[in-house]
Order: sequence, then structure tokens, then C-alpha cells
Amino acid sequence: MGHWSLKDETSEDAPDRARGVLPDFDDLLHRPERWARLFRGTTVAGLLFGVVGPYGSFIANPTTRLFYWTTLFWAGTILLWPSAIWALRFGARRGFPLWFAGTIAILIASIPLAGVAAFGCHIFWPVHASGIRPLEWYVQTIVIALPAVAVALWYETGQPRLPDMASELGLRGARAAPVPGKAAALPLHLIEAALCLQMEDHHVRVHTVGRSYLHLAPLHSVARELGAQRGVQVHRSWWVARAAIQDWEEDGRSVSLILTNGLKVPVARNRVAHLRALGWLDRR
Repeated sequence: MGHWSLKDETSEDAPDRARGVLPDFDDLLHRPERWARLFRGTTVAGLLFGVVGPYGSFIANPTTRLFYWTTLFWAGTILLWPSAIWALRFGARRGFPLWFAGTIAILIASIPLAGVAAFGCHIFWPVHASGIRPLEWYVQTIVIALPAVAVALWYETGQPRLPDMASELGLRGARAAPVPGKAAALPLHLIEAALCLQMEDHHVRVHTVGRSYLHLAPLHSVARELGAQRGVQVHRSWWVARAAIQDWEEDGRSVSLILTNGLKVPVARNRVAHLRALGWLDRR
């Protein structure tokens, strides 16, 4: 979705990504509110599966069926989400495509999850479970696990809206016309995931881990919404969160910040002294 070609005022060919800088996937793993959202979503999914009763479970007692599927989705959250995030981090370090690393992790983590599903089925419905072979348990598990984790990652990293997707595909007519003096509020999931902001005409591009999204609002308005304690506007076209800084580099009189998602952000010369006073340019 997002493009990574960045240009500052002093260089026409600034690198798309800073080499050797790893995405910060810890944010996807350690926030209590994120886990709360995941369990809320998997609870709804478990109840839905309990009502529908897939894989022959519909003939079972409704209460038992609801308990089985909800508990199974909770177990899946505990097993699959950390496995996927750790795999993404490992893949970024080793240079593997993130989709490949995440898929392999889910396929591996689905093995114990399939065991949990089989164990629960043997407890509640032993006759039905006796007719299902191990490979069938595994296939049934990954059929649910792969799309479930994909949807969770898509949501937690900040899902795009349809006008933004059309805009990224070059359908310029799909982009909403800006309303002078009125800025739409930034969605909550983007507020939490934002690492930096980039001004683009009447829009601001919100960069998250591995992706970016256009939002109809001026940069200063979104920066004010994120708060001065969270970050600083380092350039007339850029705002950066303090927690997103991995390193920085200096080339003559030009200073650039290297972020945890791999972006290289230019610092305006009149902002360098301010960032030094804040301690942002201390060597780590």
C-alpha cells in the first residue's frame, strides 16, 4: 500500500529504507489494550463459530458448542499471535519476506493448536472425534488460523479505508475533495500505531510498521491530536514520534532520523538545535 520513496530538500534520491534498521514489532506484542482487542475479537469469532457449528459440531449441545469454539479461539490467540509477531521480527532481521515468515510461523503454531482442538473434541464429543484423522485436524486448523491472523495483523497495523486504497492504485477521482477548514479525526487504531506523519498536499500520510495510509487532514492538526509528549515536528513536512527513532545520521549540515520502520526522515536545519536540546540526537 504505502510508498517508501522519500525526498528531502537537499537530496533528490534519498534512500527508500535505511539498511540494517529493523521494524519495531514489540509494539504489536506488548500493549495490554492490543491484547484486550484481540481477545474481544476472538471471543466474538468463537461465539459466531459456536452458533454456526462448522466441521460437524452443529449437532452438539449449543452450550458445549459455544464453550468449545470460544475456548479454542482464545487458545489460538495465545499461540498464534506471539508466534506470528516473533516470526515477522526474525524475518525482518534475516531478510525474509514478512508474509513468508508469518505464514511459516502460523503453519508451525497450528500444530499444537490442532492438538488442543482434537483434545477438546475428544472430551466433549469422543465419537465424532474418533473419526477425524490427525492430518484433518491440522488442515481444519490452518484453514481458520491463516485468515484469522491475517485479519488481526491488517487491523492492528492500521487498516486503510476504501478511498485511500483507490488513491494508492492511481484512481485519483476516488479521493475525497478536501473541505477547507475541516479535518477528519484520525481513527483510533492509527493514533496508536503512528510512527511518523508526512505531509502530502491537503493530506497527511500516517506511517505505521511496514505500511502507510493517507488521511484527509493538515499535518499540524494530526500532530496536535497525537500530542506534544508523543513527538515533534522535525521538518515542515514531517512529524516524528520519539519512540520511533532508531538512530540518526549526519551528512555535512544535513541531519536525518532513522526510524524503527526503516524510514529515513530529514530534519530541518532550524530544528536541529531543538532536537539536540531534547536529547533526540544523543548517540545510543
